[in-house]
Amino acid sequence: MTELLRAMNISKSFPGVKALEDVSITIRSGVVLGVLGENGAGKSTLLNILSGIYKPDIGEITVSGQPVRINDVKHALELGIAIVHQELMLHNNLSVAENVYMGRLLRNRFGKIQYGRIFKQTKELLQKYRFDIDPRQEVGDLSIAERQMVEITKALSYNAKVILMDEPTSSLTTDETKRLFETIAFIKAQGVGVVFISHKLEEIFTCCDMVQVLRDGRDLGEMPVSNTSEDELVKLMVGREIGERFPKKTNTPGKVILDVKNLSRGKFVRDVSFSVREGEVFGIAGLVGAGRSELVRLIFGADKKDSGELFIKGRKVDIKNPRTAIKNGIYLVPEDRKKQGLVLNQNIQFNVVLSCLEKIKRFFSRLDAKKEKELTDKQIQKFNIKCYGGTQQALKLSGGNQQKVVFAKCEQTEPEIMILDDPTRGIDVGAKSEIYDLINDLTCQGKAVILISSELPEVMKMSDRVAVLSNGKLQAILEKEDLSQERIIKYAIGD
Repeated sequence: MTELLRAMNISKSFPGVKALEDVSITIRSGVVLGVLGENGAGKSTLLNILSGIYKPDIGEITVSGQPVRINDVKHALELGIAIVHQELMLHNNLSVAENVYMGRLLRNRFGKIQYGRIFKQTKELLQKYRFDIDPRQEVGDLSIAERQMVEITKALSYNAKVILMDEPTSSLTTDETKRLFETIAFIKAQGVGVVFISHKLEEIFTCCDMVQVLRDGRDLGEMPVSNTSEDELVKLMVGREIGERFPKKTNTPGKVILDVKNLSRGKFVRDVSFSVREGEVFGIAGLVGAGRSELVRLIFGADKKDSGELFIKGRKVDIKNPRTAIKNGIYLVPEDRKKQGLVLNQNIQFNVVLSCLEKIKRFFSRLDAKKEKELTDKQIQKFNIKCYGGTQQALKLSGGNQQKVVFAKCEQTEPEIMILDDPTRGIDVGAKSEIYDLINDLTCQGKAVILISSELPEVMKMSDRVAVLSNGKLQAILEKEDLSQERIIKYAIGD
């Protein structure tokens, strides 16, 4: 195994935060190195340093044994180091080929772009790496998985020997993830070294040869995946034992609080009816495109329904928009916290109070700054948000802490019905455990929770009942004792 890159004793600080302290990492030819750690452990910061986005405060980097100082992303690419970000850096209105060769489009001696050569070379690359994608197709028309493949092709087009992947499966289905793993195995066989960040422990054991754990910006060393276990890695990541992965519920559901009757919207949601009880976790499962998010957006008033009725405690309600939903005790924690749940360029305090401005208004609609700070500080402590204070920008928080800010904002509206759309997507095992405890606390208070999850074990273990959708239709509602992955998949495939 040839050493491709070594980073030694890397440290990096941001205002108020020590992101990395004395971290070392070695990337070898034909080896997939998994990097694990809680949100905020420093994983993405490390990859950003190796790819030239950030410069380390302290530390040394060698490429093929030669000391280097990586000046920027372009320099990193020249050194054979490419990164595939969690948030894909593609232009949706351009073709696959144009994205692959962005910034270095081939031109003739008159300066005219040689599209024929670009499409031909991109096609050869796609075929080489077994990607069945048309190089002329617009990226905006591709699935998330196909866009991920385009991003990888772009990295490989630089003849990169080191590929850094920051949570590449966070938006992929099970089948799409399988395809990605096949691609990683193929490029690994070509002698490429891969760094693979994931929050999903099963992916580390499926895909990686070695694993390295970071905790609070510190390096806990690497080890062969075959020499460790999930329990050992969890303990290293969080510094403590996490007994039950899914905590047991201690309450019993009560009376019906929400009735959904014949809700429809085009082909997305078709004549769906169900009820949810106080203190219940009502799970919604289904394949991507089944209509799960579309259904809860109708309940929350984020989209306009074609037909159907909603009843809260037996009283018919007309939910025209999110404002009327919140007034009626319904709140949605959306699937995409960055685009729909937070104002990222604003601070924690702004986001926490955004849904409850009436609580902190003074005279002439001015806000009570003291009360605003007190309320935010209370929520930071209650939800264990890791930050240096309410003035920290939401953008600078880890994924798990961003999600906690969304929960803190939600709780300020005092909802009776909370809709959680994939609330643990892209967050680590420790933060997941905290989210599960929050869900149980909500149901113990008599609140109803509607839970969507792309992870079947999560929706099965956390729910009292599970509704299964397929092509916008409700196929079945399964009781706790009847739940199994096989039954859910059977109904999810649908007709």
